[in-house]
Amino acid sequence: MVQWFRTSQVIVLSMLLGTLLVSGWATPAAALQERSRLAFDVFLDGSRIGSHNISFRRESPDSMAVEIDIDLEVKFGPFTVFDYEHSNRTEWKNGQLWRMRSVTDDNGDHHEVAADRTRGELQVNASGIEAYTASPHILPTTYWMASTVGQSQLINSQTGERIDIVVREVGREKVPAPGGPIAATRYEMTGDLDINLWYDDNGILVGLAFRARGSDVTYRLTDRTDELLVAAPMRNLLARTPGQF
Repeated sequence: MVQWFRTSQVIVLSMLLGTLLVSGWATPAAALQERSRLAFDVFLDGSRIGSHNISFRRESPDSMAVEIDIDLEVKFGPFTVFDYEHSNRTEWKNGQLWRMRSVTDDNGDHHEVAADRTRGELQVNASGIEAYTASPHILPTTYWMASTVGQSQLINSQTGERIDIVVREVGREKVPAPGGPIAATRYEMTGDLDINLWYDDNGILVGLAFRARGSDVTYRLTDRTDELLVAAPMRNLLARTPGQF
């Protein structure tokens, strides 16, 4: 799941926000089919404009499905001046993206992206661009995995384009969360995207912010369930992917 308002800095709020676990994470078999969830409210200059929800489903010890849904609406009085809907479905095996399907309505502009792993490589097809082959270790702009900060390239989840980024660690900060502020590490991403990301000590995305058309867009965490099902894959699997922290 943040790719709206600007074509060159489309940031599909598709954090948003996937990969999973390798050997070494022990969890009860009954828990493998449970779903865990991250939910964010999205604000434009302090006014709520929608939501960004991410759900995780463990399907086996080495596979996970992640679903992202973003629904944004900017109104001026009774009139809707901007509308954004994004649906993103990914499948992960052994710490790598196996399959992705995304559909976006960006204020009337329609985008579709399909990525599939074939013979160890990732084949990317998207509306409006030429199909290409990407590294098997590349990640999409879904951001929920902390290993995103170790990448130099990402797949734009909205447009399918391959984008270049530079990430630096800014430092420790407190971010609002259910139950009170929590400690997190802030990272600044620049290049083809300009965005700030906050991850807690479990590697879970807890905040996101960027500027669009002169306005501030911020995410506020509103729900985090079954935390261990989310955190353990990030720590144990994502950190092993080459080029990631």
